[in-house]
Amino acid sequence: MASTKYKKVVVVFKRTKYELDLETYGSIQAYKEVARQNPEVFQRTFESHERQLESRNFLKSHVFPNADFVFRENFDPEDGTKYDLIVAHGGDNHFTYVAHLAGNTHLIGCNSDPHSSVGALLGFTAEELKAAVKNNFQHTQVESWSLLDTEILYPNGTKLKTVPAICELSIRNNSPDLTSRFWISYQGQKEEQKCSGLLVYTGAGSTGWISSCFPKKFSPFSKHEPFFHVYSREIRVKSRETEFSLADFRALDQVEVISEMNGGLAVDSLTERHYPFPPYAKATIRLSPEKLSVIVPLKRGESMQDLPYEIEQKRINGTVIVQIKGRMESGPLDRITQTILDEMVGTDRKHLILDFSELRYISSLGIRMILDVKMNLQKRNKEMALVGVTSSILQVFHLLGLSNAFQFYADREEALKSFEEPSKS
Repeated sequence: MASTKYKKVVVVFKRTKYELDLETYGSIQAYKEVARQNPEVFQRTFESHERQLESRNFLKSHVFPNADFVFRENFDPEDGTKYDLIVAHGGDNHFTYVAHLAGNTHLIGCNSDPHSSVGALLGFTAEELKAAVKNNFQHTQVESWSLLDTEILYPNGTKLKTVPAICELSIRNNSPDLTSRFWISYQGQKEEQKCSGLLVYTGAGSTGWISSCFPKKFSPFSKHEPFFHVYSREIRVKSRETEFSLADFRALDQVEVISEMNGGLAVDSLTERHYPFPPYAKATIRLSPEKLSVIVPLKRGESMQDLPYEIEQKRINGTVIVQIKGRMESGPLDRITQTILDEMVGTDRKHLILDFSELRYISSLGIRMILDVKMNLQKRNKEMALVGVTSSILQVFHLLGLSNAFQFYADREEALKSFEEPSKS
């Protein structure tokens, strides 16, 4: 965007887990006593705390020396209008919490600990934000993210409008052991569903765990798209012939959900944004006329020449080898998925090796799309292996809880040998 200087800035912090735990246990001695059975977790928590403090101090000293700095519990919703720019310093959940208070004010997500947090919604680290401020935000752009408005009509006639959802709405039974039951209506269609919960999500939510749900019709989509998606998790059916038209669909109009359970409606997975959803309560969900204005680095990948990654392919007998170089973080990542799947067409192509030895970075969305490829190949009884994965990229797999979902090998030769083993034939 054009060179911009924000005159009135507020940085909204979150308390670290270490700080919150210390308040809970009262003293460092008591905290260590509680954690004595798992000292490595305590150490990891403390090290993250120190990195986040360092990041806070960096913002104060080197990025926004004249800004206001407040913890989120001290940030009044009406304060948002006093500022030109709000910086949410924390993780994704903290970002969504602050975004609910931002209104029309420009918002930035700053990852407080990129060492241990992926931060799919966060555009900057503290160091990257310093560079952006120095250049008066010339190499950034303002994205307009779609929001979801929800109104709940209770059986006694009371109406309640929730805060707008940035990522998702989760509707489910309050007891995780019980089935979620409801009626759902969209454009004249209405059906009763029993499942483990209903997820209604925007493009910001499509980069989260929804990407690993299967079966699934839709790929992740942009945060500004004028639609939202609805997905019934683990839907129950009495027979294989049963088909649901409203279990996984794209919504362009309002969606209505009528509860048949003692349930709850959670906005953006925040405990502070949880609303009762008892039997016969009706939730009406639609796109909000308002948008969330988020400052992000300039997009890369508008053309094939500008992509932040390169793809090279080759075949060795029945094995396809695809090497991905650069950064899998932006641009049309779906082209990688399509390229790989196109290469795997044909019964003679039984194995896939993804070579990450020259991959410098991968985002959570990139890993979710690689997971999509794996699940697609599994359905066709084809195998996939990852080779040359660096420790920093492997850490992202660990953070997403997906390190056990893939087979990792040191190099191509080791992966090829594994495919030749009798158990692999």
